Amino acid sequence: MAYWRMQLHPDQSGKSVQHCVESLAAGFIGLDFASDTGDLRTIRKDLIPTKEKDHWAFAHDMQQGDWVLIIAHHFPFAVAQITGEYNYIRETEPRIGVWFRHFRRVSDVMYYGDYKTNARDWEQIKMTDTISPLHDTGSKSYSLIYRWTSKAVAQSV
Repeated sequence: MAYWRMQLHPDQSGKSVQHCVESLAAGFIGLDFASDTGDLRTIRKDLIPTKEKDHWAFAHDMQQGDWVLIIAHHFPFAVAQITGEYNYIRETEPRIGVWFRHFRRVSDVMYYGDYKTNARDWEQIKMTDTISPLHDTGSKSYSLIYRWTSKAVAQSV
């Protein structure tokens, strides 16, 4: 099991929370490119634009069972568990919450506002990229996912 963090807005930061709500409510997380690259399973990594190379991991490294911290406006928004394989569609369907062409199914969504009910206590986590695998166990993001998911498991017992 690995930890990740990502943003869910399609280059529309003014609608970041809206996209988070709609995507997670539909049971999906996803990302897209400035211009369509096609299915990430069938293209070479070196053909992906430099500033979007981290998207490759979404299709090739992310696994079912991994946890993803969703960030909105540099604050944690939710954490969700990956429950589906990587999917690619040529045309998006925003009416069902899929505005992105590259997506995965998620479940066990937990919202930060329910975890930390006093907004004055919210941790700020700066994020400027779309997706990042988390390897540093001492990072704010990694530590938050660990504490949050551990608390949820303990409460369900």
